[in-house]
Amino acid sequence: MQKTKKKIISIISKLMVTCLVVILILIQVQVKAESSNNNVFDEVRVGMFFKNSSSPNVSNEISYFNISSPKGVEAGYLKDGEFFKIFDTGDGSVLTVRKDSYYIIDGASIQECKPGANNLPEESKIGPFHIQVGGSYDNYETVKTEVDKYIQKGINVYPAYTDSWYIWTGFYVDQNSAEQNIKNSLIPKIGEEKYSIVQPSKNNIVVTMKSNETRLIFGNSEGYFQVRPRMENNPYIFNINGKNYRGIIETRRLEESDLTVINILPIEHYLYGVVPSEIEWSSHPEALKAQAVAARTYIYNNMGKYSKLGFDVCSSVNSQVYGGFSVEKETTNKAVDETQGKKLYYNSVLAQVFYFSSSGGRTEAAKNVWSEDLPYLQSVEDKYEQEGSKNYTWEKTISAAKAGDIMVSLGNDIGEVLRITIDNTSEAGRAIKMTVAGTKGEKVFLNSRCRDLLSLPSQWFTISTDSDAAVWNSSANEKISVQVGGKKVVSVNGSGTIAVNGNISVLGDNGLKRIIPAVPSTYTFSGRGYGHAVGMSQQGAKGMANAGFTYEDILLHYFYGTNIKYE
Repeated sequence: MQKTKKKIISIISKLMVTCLVVILILIQVQVKAESSNNNVFDEVRVGMFFKNSSSPNVSNEISYFNISSPKGVEAGYLKDGEFFKIFDTGDGSVLTVRKDSYYIIDGASIQECKPGANNLPEESKIGPFHIQVGGSYDNYETVKTEVDKYIQKGINVYPAYTDSWYIWTGFYVDQNSAEQNIKNSLIPKIGEEKYSIVQPSKNNIVVTMKSNETRLIFGNSEGYFQVRPRMENNPYIFNINGKNYRGIIETRRLEESDLTVINILPIEHYLYGVVPSEIEWSSHPEALKAQAVAARTYIYNNMGKYSKLGFDVCSSVNSQVYGGFSVEKETTNKAVDETQGKKLYYNSVLAQVFYFSSSGGRTEAAKNVWSEDLPYLQSVEDKYEQEGSKNYTWEKTISAAKAGDIMVSLGNDIGEVLRITIDNTSEAGRAIKMTVAGTKGEKVFLNSRCRDLLSLPSQWFTISTDSDAAVWNSSANEKISVQVGGKKVVSVNGSGTIAVNGNISVLGDNGLKRIIPAVPSTYTFSGRGYGHAVGMSQQGAKGMANAGFTYEDILLHYFYGTNIKYE
């Protein structure tokens, strides 16, 4: 009986241990799943330099860049999510990473040029043709050993990694130059080796030291070339073209973008470089925190926006301005840290968040700017934005000739501009329909195009011209200003239409006569605010913070109906 009892207790104990283990495993799986769901994007890919053929105004194209880190960098490639180091500098040496293309080398200066540029000295030209010496190698260590042997013989060779590892030499502008070098230089020095001409490839990336010593040509289509600070660097930063950034750099050669330079780093570290770029670091802490939450919500909502080019967002105003480590401030880093993980949601869905500089006193509904109507992107009063703040009011004058040139550049040849008028405004007072009329016809612009057409600071403006005259509007019982050219009038001589050429004599109610052009030669736009005016006004956020409101108050004012959650 006692043995049976002990056996039952033993079985129960084992079952309890088993159940406990299962529960712990389930808890770990659940925590891991929640962690995975809450941090779907641990890092962000920021397009630093690239070419966007479909949107040229977004492009920030370069043909090479210089990169270094105080305690050295590692150069290698990412393949199937794993980084393979090829070499490191071990010190603060500068690497130059460039396209394998046509260049002019003048001392330390390098400039990309077109092939066949005859007005340039031949001795300073380099090109994308190379000579391969021997066959392929299995790995970098083996090829580097052989490279060193050739260098000791006075042959300037370097490793190349394409479909396999090779030894290459030279940067020739054409095949004939390469063939001549085999005959006149290589064979006399190292004999009848196996030589072949390497044709230009749009995949190839050249890595040199500052002294123009070629360290590597990378053209493997199964991996992406990366440069990373060595782990000894603290802080973990690198310098590219004179500015410091966190994270790592990835370089791709893409058909749509050519040399594409991408900064990869954790999202919270990315925000360190965004917040001070978008709002003054000296602003009230609550305004900085509002900006941090807005910027975080924006990046999570725009991940993969430029996936065709290999990155999520770009570093300019076309996404969010990102200045990297060089612009970081203690105040803005603190704002990011104190709001870590917090984002705006509407009905449990991540909100589409926008922000801008100044509203001029009232924000605008999204439907009147981009046509999309969202319940939390409506026009709200912005009474805490100071009237003397930057861009609260503005004025811009454009000649009729300039306006005509702009129309032509946009593919709208309407002839000489005769009239620019606002036909409809939103409830907030912004232009939502504008007509530009000319001698060959007219063109109507809606919503944000009213602003974009003439590159105006905002969509909230009135128009005055040098041909305006004050007339009495009997139906409204008020004096209004109109462009008189082309208008019908009644005089002592009967009714008629004022000519649209020459000058017009106008008699004021003070008895003074003045001469004005029948058709405006200048248009003056007097407006309020700066930016698209949808979402959060940064000047308004600063005003609210100074008035004692919290960052939650600020965000929920501009994005009415949303809520802030940590996820």
